Amino acid sequence: MKNFFIASLIGLSVMATDITAAGDSVDLIINAAESGDAESQYFLAKLYGTGAGDLEKDKGKALYWLKKASDAGNLDAQCEVAVYSLHGKEGHPADKAKAYAMLQENARQKHPASMREMGRLFDRGLAGFVTQDERQAFNWFLQAAEADDSLGAVYLGYYYEMGKGGVKQDYAKAMTWYQKGVSQLEPAAMNNIGVMYYYGKGVARDIKEAERWWQMAVKFGSQDAQRNLDALH
Repeated sequence: MKNFFIASLIGLSVMATDITAAGDSVDLIINAAESGDAESQYFLAKLYGTGAGDLEKDKGKALYWLKKASDAGNLDAQCEVAVYSLHGKEGHPADKAKAYAMLQENARQKHPASMREMGRLFDRGLAGFVTQDERQAFNWFLQAAEADDSLGAVYLGYYYEMGKGGVKQDYAKAMTWYQKGVSQLEPAAMNNIGVMYYYGKGVARDIKEAERWWQMAVKFGSQDAQRNLDALH
């Protein structure tokens, strides 16, 4: 049997944001961002990052407005900047101490994405800051998922699927959390449901249904799902 890619704890996008804007609304967002509104700055960063809203895709401008939003106190932006800073990516200097402190503080404020990222840190560990602890990771993923973080739901589903973090393997609970991710249009959740149907985990094995889920995930940008489709054919 072929090995199919499950969107588990490696390679998930930092954020999954559906951005649409057009016409005069883009000008309003730009004006608000330039006036110092943190939410508009974050939204503008997403627009430049995706090339949406009739704006030309511009990584430099996306990172500029992301940092502005972070400095202005937008928690979503701070979470993204912290994740980049953990690894010195996207033009952000590596600063694990500052990044960890930011994620920890925002997670204490119940910021969904920050709680999920704390779970990721405990899942793999961070030398000098976090000792690998799957139980702690599970608790953070649970909090993130319950706070409607779509990737948090995927991680939590994965833990149930694999029986990690001190919980018993439970395909039904895994499917429930994946379905919650799907309700938020999370492609990783769609991909993982496809994998469950392919292997018959808690459901009757159904390759056609797996293919349907993977095709859906691809439409929302899942590279894992595309690899699964390629392997299937």
